[in-house]
Amino acid sequence: MTPAQKRFVEDMGQQMLGWGLARTTGRIYAYLLLRSEPASLDEIARELRIAKSGASVSTRHLMGFGLARSSGEPGTRRLRYAANHDLNTILVARAKQMQDFITRLHQGAAAATAAEPKRHLRRMSLVLEKAMDEITEVARRTEKGRPA
Repeated sequence: MTPAQKRFVEDMGQQMLGWGLARTTGRIYAYLLLRSEPASLDEIARELRIAKSGASVSTRHLMGFGLARSSGEPGTRRLRYAANHDLNTILVARAKQMQDFITRLHQGAAAATAAEPKRHLRRMSLVLEKAMDEITEVARRTEKGRPA
């Protein structure tokens, strides 16, 4: 990997921590995004210098989030992994997390007794709800083949 690719892999590892995923999972996702062909667990482990067992767990997490897919390697039982480039799948996964956050903000607004925190929490939830509506609309239009 080039220095720029290594930096991207490391930065994506840090980014995924914010999604509640392990750093290794983010690193593998970045690695798969950079590849033009699917990779085996052996290749992933070797390139990223991680244990094959860790690569296996992380690829399963990526598949569970809809960020990666697997395919069989002809003539073997071995699987190969590729990044999912379908943005709608990724948006749906992130939208669920954002909706959960908005629900928590509503909960906080209901629990707040002082006017200022209540106002801030309501404003935050309204802004995020509007943003979610926009993201949903963009995903819907893109799914139908229209420009975003």
